[in-house]
Amino acid sequence: MTGLIPLRRRPGAGVGDRHELHADFDVEPFDLYGRRHEVTEARAAVGVTRLSEGLHLDLRVFVVVRTTCDRTLDPTELHLEFGDSEFLAGPYNRELSVEDWTLDLRGYTERALPNEVPMQVFCPGSEPVEAAGSSDEIDPRWRGLGGLFASGH
Repeated sequence: MTGLIPLRRRPGAGVGDRHELHADFDVEPFDLYGRRHEVTEARAAVGVTRLSEGLHLDLRVFVVVRTTCDRTLDPTELHLEFGDSEFLAGPYNRELSVEDWTLDLRGYTERALPNEVPMQVFCPGSEPVEAAGSSDEIDPRWRGLGGLFASGH
């Protein structure tokens, strides 16, 4: 599944006409933050509205990324959703991976996905533990240094 979606203006479509497309597509595995990520599921919902001087594109991408937990190193999955809503004045838009009125879902996803994956990934139930107590509390091991730099004058 290549994920190429034609956006050309449909014959007979008038200004303001909108159509929606849905597609499943494949995304290559990628390395990020020192670990391998595999996209096991990728689908998109694309809304195209015809305007007098171009098209308006509403794009939502849903992916499932298989990776490893930073705490346990066990396999885990991330369910991510991202997208864009943009006016296309012409047949080319590099940021959205549009070339000759064709949207490349795979190219768009491969470009956007690294910004969506968190730097730290945790399995459910293994999230980082917050330190007990308030952040203003001084660790007892450091209390003896409290008056070291204080001026007594």
